[in-house]
Amino acid sequence: MKLQSTIKIFSGLLILSVIVLFTSCKKQYTDYSYSNLVSFSLKGNDGETLKGAITAKDITVYWPPFTQVPDSITPQITVAERASISPASGKKVAFKETTKYTVTAQDGSQTVYTLKPVINQPIPYISGFSPFYSHDNNGVRVFYPDTELDIQGDYFLTDSLATKVYLDLEGGSEIPMVITAIAKTRIISEVLSGKLKKGTYFKIKIVSGSRTIYSGRCLMGEVLPLIPEADLLYTKTFKAGDTFTLSGINIGTLSTVSASASLTSTPQNLIIQSKTDQAVTIRIPDNISAGTYSILNYAYTADMYHPAKTNTLYTRLIIK
Repeated sequence: MKLQSTIKIFSGLLILSVIVLFTSCKKQYTDYSYSNLVSFSLKGNDGETLKGAITAKDITVYWPPFTQVPDSITPQITVAERASISPASGKKVAFKETTKYTVTAQDGSQTVYTLKPVINQPIPYISGFSPFYSHDNNGVRVFYPDTELDIQGDYFLTDSLATKVYLDLEGGSEIPMVITAIAKTRIISEVLSGKLKKGTYFKIKIVSGSRTIYSGRCLMGEVLPLIPEADLLYTKTFKAGDTFTLSGINIGTLSTVSASASLTSTPQNLIIQSKTDQAVTIRIPDNISAGTYSILNYAYTADMYHPAKTNTLYTRLIIK
């Protein structure tokens, strides 16, 4: 009887020991609840390692300036012990804020991280255009035919794959331009006249890396009216009633022509007898004072291609 009691006590102690041991083992192997990112890195265009800044819910990647921003990246990722991540480390993903990573802990709990690209690219800007190829007319930039598109500015990416130029036509269509030379502060493209008809309004669109900018309103037009000074450098002698013809460029809007003995003397009006876009025939009035005139002034009226302006030429006209 005493032996049976001893056996029962021993059996009870043995069972209790097994229960305690089992409980201890179960606590030792409790599933991990860690669902955090440890590291996030990728290669830049130059092969340098870029490390993501990890916060509670975001992965911020600072992309270097003046380099092409990729559409996708293939990052290397480390997560907490016994956790998994989707998309997996080494898998190509879009380099956009729409990309999200889900880290799942061993116990099934999850943390979702959002990719936050920060592009360290200064915003490029257009400061002007070559005055040899265009001019301003009341806020509209008028470009000349048979000339290049010469854009001045700053912060243009010099990689021809990263920077593109387009003519953004009023009406919605877009014409790509071939870039012939590019620097951080200047872009030169192909000749405009092969792309646009005279009288076409447009804007210049520049896509440089992740940035897109537009110029003000532009117009495919013509050069400013001009009478070449070379035609007037030699002495010409006339009498009242005589006529003479001067060649010019776009001088169909010529409105007045006058002659002066000097810059400070009173101009004497001459008579425009006829004109075309390429030439003007001028008549010496009957009542003009005889003398030597060294200044010729010609004015033209404004139109859609140029503002009103008066030009002064130095010459030597002798009126007898």
